Amino acid sequence: MLQRHTLFALLAAFILPSLASAQYVRHPDRYLLINPPRQVVQPVVVHTAPSPERVVVVHQTPPPPHVRVRVETHRHTETDDDSPRWFLGAGAGALLRFDGLHREATPSYRLDAGVTLGQVEFGFRFDLAPSFQQGEERAALYTAGAGFGYRFLEDSRVHPVIGLGLESVFFNPAEGETSRAFALNARIGMDLDVPTHFGHVALGLDVTGHQPLAGDDAAQATLLGIGAHFGLYF
Repeated sequence: MLQRHTLFALLAAFILPSLASAQYVRHPDRYLLINPPRQVVQPVVVHTAPSPERVVVVHQTPPPPHVRVRVETHRHTETDDDSPRWFLGAGAGALLRFDGLHREATPSYRLDAGVTLGQVEFGFRFDLAPSFQQGEERAALYTAGAGFGYRFLEDSRVHPVIGLGLESVFFNPAEGETSRAFALNARIGMDLDVPTHFGHVALGLDVTGHQPLAGDDAAQATLLGIGAHFGLYF
């Protein structure tokens, strides 16, 4: 009897765990208790490819090369170099003679020629008044001299001009001897340059004073010339 109980106990020890994990499968005729085989779960190993290395390439633009730029400006000057140039001029106007209380005016003409270097001029000048009227007597009055001039504003087309020189004054009446005097002249004016293919033409106005310093009495009269002129610079 004891052996039977022992046999039942052993059967219960083996059967109950199986029933706990057993599953019931429905059969058309009956219910069967099936103890399915235990499934072995295989571990899944996932191999991942390593991410590719990111290579950052920095393209650095080289700095621009150092370029030296030389800027040259061309300024309008009397000449493109320092070489001297010649000029010829002529003009017309009026010549006033102040002799004490008497004032006479007569048409006059002007001729000049010389050389210029930069803004400095040196030339000869002649003022001619061939039909000077002194009271009822006709006479010729003319001057001949040399002097220097200076033209301001080198880069401009318009030039204020000043000049200073020495000259001889000749007073020649129709009947009588010619009187002479040594004089100082000074002028001030304004020139306008007009470029040409050979140089330029200067058009201007000026006022010239003639002051005798020594000489014959008849020729020692203050003279004032007012006129227009033009000059060729080449």
